Amino acid sequence: MIETHLVLKYCGERINAQALTDAVRADTSQPTVASELRDALTALSSTEIQLAELVSKIDGSLREVGQVLAAGADDLIPPIETTGVLQARGPRFDTLLARRAAQIEHLRAITRLWMAQRPEPATSIPQ
Repeated sequence: MIETHLVLKYCGERINAQALTDAVRADTSQPTVASELRDALTALSSTEIQLAELVSKIDGSLREVGQVLAAGADDLIPPIETTGVLQARGPRFDTLLARRAAQIEHLRAITRLWMAQRPEPATSIPQ
């Protein structure tokens, strides 16, 4: 089953996961709005997972730096990663944020197409 919670989160629309899954299976000979929507959801989900993992690593590194800065003269200083390691994660984080923003815009466009093709009862969430 295709996870459609990101459509609600970023587009304010409810898409029935079963209807989307059925539409993807119905025509596999060429790309369709349904298959594009599935692919957009898969890509965005993957990017968000990567961001969450990176945030955790950056957060841990920043906490270690904070402990070192807060240490007194007689305190043991925990070992921290070199500055280069922490700085190397910054561009990756920026890149993932930019990719996520582009994927959200793509998801919104595909969702509008999906909603235009499927005259279902209005299920929009006010934004």
